[in-house]
Amino acid sequence: MARWPELMQAVILSLLFTIALLYATLEVPRLIHGILLNHIPDYGFGNWQPARETLNYLRPIGYVSLLAVIGLIVTGFIIKRSGFALLGSVAFHLPTFGHFAFTMFFLAGIGSLRLLWIPLLDISPVILKLGHIALLPYLLIALPASLIMKELMSTIHLSLLEGPAALISLMFMFAGLLIFTLSTATWLYGRFKGHKLIDYWIYKMSRHPQYLGFILWSYGLLLTTIWLGAQAPRGGYVPTPTLPWLISTLLIITVALWEETVMIKKHGKEYLRYRESTPFMIPLPKTLASLLRRIVKVLLRKTYPENLKEILCLMGLCAATLILLSIPLALTLS
Repeated sequence: MARWPELMQAVILSLLFTIALLYATLEVPRLIHGILLNHIPDYGFGNWQPARETLNYLRPIGYVSLLAVIGLIVTGFIIKRSGFALLGSVAFHLPTFGHFAFTMFFLAGIGSLRLLWIPLLDISPVILKLGHIALLPYLLIALPASLIMKELMSTIHLSLLEGPAALISLMFMFAGLLIFTLSTATWLYGRFKGHKLIDYWIYKMSRHPQYLGFILWSYGLLLTTIWLGAQAPRGGYVPTPTLPWLISTLLIITVALWEETVMIKKHGKEYLRYRESTPFMIPLPKTLASLLRRIVKVLLRKTYPENLKEILCLMGLCAATLILLSIPLALTLS
């Protein structure tokens, strides 16, 4: 039976953390943008020469930053510190906040976060779109939503359906924050109670609800680039950055699978029973769940990866497949 003091303490702490995350999502970017504009201003339409000079000056920083993030992720896997890999995955997605800058110069203000993507943009902006397969859930929701909102069919053709994007992105962000709050409260309560394995409340529906909450929140953040992009011109240099989100999400899933191997060593059969009775992230239809297990079994000759090497191989194949499937969408959608 739950003890109310510990439960209330866990709920309050998780709510404070979630409120801080929501504030960071909506308000902090605006504040940071105002500060950074004093250092990296918007040169406006036609002032391409100073903008080009600033870009050339900042370009090396972008290359070093990307190498640092990659190094952080690789180091995390080498020294077996999942926190480093998680930090790197979040950092790779962080420049998405740059779309909050309504400026012509794409690096002005908070847009300077996109320095991290400069090496990719130098090759081709299309690279950032090589995760467009991730937009399918949005498109499946946006199509009927557009009809309900009486959007003209002409705006649907080969576009990202800007109309319902704001509502859908906020829905994903709210759902992510709600799940994150519930899972954090459950985790903190379990820690206060001294439980070694937390397998109750929201953890009965997902083995990694905190990661799930973050993924949904970050997906909502990704979708803001669609409706924010429709509000003001920003030079048209940076497309919807689905590849960073896809890679960040796959890295988080990699870490979650990696942590499960540690939990199995720590808790043995108790965690194995929990794994068999509880979905990994979200409940899936039995047919789909069975299909995924068969694919893994064909690739690894076992139902679950058992070490970091197998996990990295599996997720690498997954990333390559999703990127290949994204190519047609990347060539047709903005």
